[in-house]
Amino acid sequence: MKWYEKYGNPEFVDYYETGEAAAVHVVRDCAEGVTTIGKWIDVISIDTFESQFKGRIGFNWIIVELFPRIHQPEYTDDRDENRYLTWHAAHDDIAEHRSKNHHGEKFLVLCKLKKMKRINNEKKEEDCIDYHVIDTCKVNQRQIHSITTNAAEIVANIRAKQKPSLALFQL
Repeated sequence: MKWYEKYGNPEFVDYYETGEAAAVHVVRDCAEGVTTIGKWIDVISIDTFESQFKGRIGFNWIIVELFPRIHQPEYTDDRDENRYLTWHAAHDDIAEHRSKNHHGEKFLVLCKLKKMKRINNEKKEEDCIDYHVIDTCKVNQRQIHSITTNAAEIVANIRAKQKPSLALFQL
């Protein structure tokens, strides 16, 4: 059993298995052009592919909407439990914003997987695979609609060029 299945929540399982959790990681931890402090990240469109790095999802694009946090979870000493508490608070807060017809800032994030160096817990440098953000830009609903409508063409162009770029999205 995978760690996230122990909570018995099919939506939480789906969050991890579809790549949404990885997309949130990319936006929160790697996208310097998107300020997420005090915000929940709602993934509204992703296009994924199987990457050459085992266990890592590749993204043709990530589109997110940011909402102010309403509730702050009470965290424990259990890392997995805290992930679930965070997801649950974000899920509830975003649903509340949407029920009030609130709209947040929306961003298109382009990234690739890359071999990188990092310092481990023993203060030694080690190789790892992580996401590297290529570009970000603020988008509106019309642009999002254009991206999702022309998804097949955009993906074909990304594959032909071997990496995503904002120019391929014709924003």
